[in-house]
Amino acid sequence: MNEKLFVGLTFRSDDNLARKIEGFRKRFDHNYTKASFSHMSLLAPFELHAKDLESCKEELKEELDSFFFGQETPLKLSFTGVNFLQTKKNNILYLNPEFSPDLEHCMDLVRDICTSFIPRNIKYKANPKQFLPLGSFKQTDPLVEIMDAIKLEFENNSDLTITGISLFRKKYGIWTTEENLISFENTKDAFLQYQSTAI
Repeated sequence: MNEKLFVGLTFRSDDNLARKIEGFRKRFDHNYTKASFSHMSLLAPFELHAKDLESCKEELKEELDSFFFGQETPLKLSFTGVNFLQTKKNNILYLNPEFSPDLEHCMDLVRDICTSFIPRNIKYKANPKQFLPLGSFKQTDPLVEIMDAIKLEFENNSDLTITGISLFRKKYGIWTTEENLISFENTKDAFLQYQSTAI
């Protein structure tokens, strides 16, 4: 049996931009109920054998602990604008992230670990880029109304505070948090809280 997973950043839900995203998705995103938490994927979803799930989690935790060791300032993700990705069935509206060199390196590390667990008989298609989806709209949706809402709500882009990196698993068609791999506690001292890697 295979598990379908992805690794993503999680964000503070009380940031101004996070509240705007939440309200927008509730109104316009057909897929909101399938993944209603505030997140952004670091790689395209992948599959692995259920027996390899624990090993994948432990390797991700260990590498992320090492990567962020000594991190003392809150991590933030900025955005450069709103774009559309057109597919045959849908228009995907998204915020375009501006990754720091450290976050880009982190994405590469996570992708390398996750893809190393994918069984050889399963083809993996990487995304050409990662972004924060605002909604998936059918070709028949009234895009004029949606575009007006975008202009009002996302004209001035800001940033989101990253609270951690988590592994998500698809259960019965809905994405749920499988494991919090590492978390960043945003106190005034901005301490990094490491997740225990003990079994």
